[in-house]
Amino acid sequence: MTRSIRVDGRKATGATMEVPPSEDGRLLDHSEQLEKLERSLKDALAVVQATPRVDLKPQDWLETAAKVGTHLAESRDALAKVRQDVVGGASAALLLYLRGHPGEAILPQQLEGVAAIRAWARRIRDLRQFGWEIDTIGSGAEAFYRLTASHLDESVASSEETIESVGGTDPADRLIEYLLHICPWPASPQQLERVAKTPTWRQELRELIDQGWLIQSHDDAPEEVPQGHYRLADLER
Repeated sequence: MTRSIRVDGRKATGATMEVPPSEDGRLLDHSEQLEKLERSLKDALAVVQATPRVDLKPQDWLETAAKVGTHLAESRDALAKVRQDVVGGASAALLLYLRGHPGEAILPQQLEGVAAIRAWARRIRDLRQFGWEIDTIGSGAEAFYRLTASHLDESVASSEETIESVGGTDPADRLIEYLLHICPWPASPQQLERVAKTPTWRQELRELIDQGWLIQSHDDAPEEVPQGHYRLADLER
């Protein structure tokens, strides 16, 4: 897919996007974390395979469960580190996944894997407070979640409450989370600066573009993006 992006009058086009050196380093980190994920799951499997099938004593089972729990925690940590680098925070990851599967039944286990944190349900509540219509169907282990609206109303997306609700300590993470929330609506420079909480937000926006996010300006889509505004044109990187 050919991409055309402008920030401060700069334009980059091409069938593919070059991966800058910083991104190359991240790819190496991904490999390391995926190896940790694979190793932790293999270690958990080895513990289960070594557990007696006959005459299993309570203490033996408790030791097995404790070891498996440790390895699963290691796997969740590896998932979280890759998620943070590739997508951002847990809220952004959940929103991106749900928006990629509108109207579909999503299991809690899937959402926990996407968020890579134990408190993923709290992030779902946060998304609902933003205005996202996320239904819970059923209860207990049989429950599933479903995003019923493909995007927020424009009035909700541009509201001051939405801007103030964006969390995170990193300006780039806050920007991409906000753009994910309001896509396909554009954001003004004033909104983006308030979200990023830094006057250098354009530099953070360039970093997101370098990472592969398709962010458009007025020059790219003059009929859809007002002068000086930016929008996330595609949820995919």
